[in-house]
Amino acid sequence: MSLHAAWAASAAVTAAYTPAAPTPRHALPTAHQSAEETFALAVRHQDEHVIKLADTCLDVHQRTGRPDALTAVIRATELIDEP
Repeated sequence: MSLHAAWAASAAVTAAYTPAAPTPRHALPTAHQSAEETFALAVRHQDEHVIKLADTCLDVHQRTGRPDALTAVIRATELIDEP
């Protein structure tokens, strides 16, 4: 039952926040900064969700070297209202 409840809650949140169309790749920010600078951007933003996302994305970036992980942090700072 717990799995079904968690799935239903996740599906509801996804449905509520998914845009009608994805943002075109060319409209996304480009990470021209280091991982440390990206994390500092998240900390300056002050939203705990942005900081948690940044922590995870920096782990991914360190493990894979993919710049998209840093781009995700920058995009989150744009999408999540500052406190």
